[in-house]
Amino acid sequence: MSAPRVLVTVEQPLLRRIATPEALARLERLAESVTFNDADRAWDAAAVRERIGGMTAVLASWGSCTYDERLLDAAPDLEVICYAAGTIRSVAPPAVFERGVRVTHAADFIALGVAEHTLTVVLALLRCTGDFDAAMRAGRWRDIGPAVDRELYGKRYGIVGASKVGRRLIPLLRPFDVEVVVADPYLTASDAQRLGVSKLELPNLMRTSDVISIHAPVLPETHHMIDAGMLALIKDDAVLVNNARSALIDTDALVAELAKERFDCALDVFDEEPLPPDHPLMGMRRVLLTPHVAGLTPERRSRLMDAMLDELERHANGQPLRHEVTIDQLESMA
Repeated sequence: MSAPRVLVTVEQPLLRRIATPEALARLERLAESVTFNDADRAWDAAAVRERIGGMTAVLASWGSCTYDERLLDAAPDLEVICYAAGTIRSVAPPAVFERGVRVTHAADFIALGVAEHTLTVVLALLRCTGDFDAAMRAGRWRDIGPAVDRELYGKRYGIVGASKVGRRLIPLLRPFDVEVVVADPYLTASDAQRLGVSKLELPNLMRTSDVISIHAPVLPETHHMIDAGMLALIKDDAVLVNNARSALIDTDALVAELAKERFDCALDVFDEEPLPPDHPLMGMRRVLLTPHVAGLTPERRSRLMDAMLDELERHANGQPLRHEVTIDQLESMA
């Protein structure tokens, strides 16, 4: 196949975060031509339409426009969209696949970072790290009030959603000798066996797990899937983590339940971001908040463009893509 003609829609500030100078030099060597976005913000659909004629490949990332029918009409030569970010659903609707355009993304690389963050906050909450730190700074030695210091070993760990993150998390949990249970309607019995987990219905998982982390996609059927009734099932002194999407949990119901201080909770995603300083979550005990950073370590970011350049090179050489998305996968993707 011929060398690709590449349109890079990523704005300069983000491009500097996800692409090393070596990666950009590699892109120039790989491509017949490269057109960069020199602006400080991602191009909208109109800006992409003006520039995509004759291009065979697109390199995009967070903030990308949707490649709808009108945009695709302006891109008759487009062969592949390489998305240096996670979920592709808002970028590549079914029309993209129906036109024969291939789609690949970097969700696998982000997933490992999110899984590591999940384990980090679980251990921090179980071992009362924040409470001990605050007590020492206040001159109290080991005095953490009503907080309970406990361990992860031998517990039941519930994963809601056998997504890329959920599957990355499972091996990280093995050294702790936990029993892993998963709630996911798309998880087959053979997949569960291969992963070494047990499949449970969501209410049973919520009721019996010592730790629960949410890794499901946002779909019509998963919006507010963790509602007041599900939250009420959580065991006292359990841990709940959401690093996926805020829409999976009814925030009002969560705030009401957390006010009872029955269990610990770590949140990295919120209905409104940045989280307002006067939000009730800000002043709550037993709650660990992080600013939507679970998958975005500098090491992880710098690999995103490398991963997509690998895919672009495979496409140019007529090889299978390792992270290709199919139209059948759209329905269940995060």
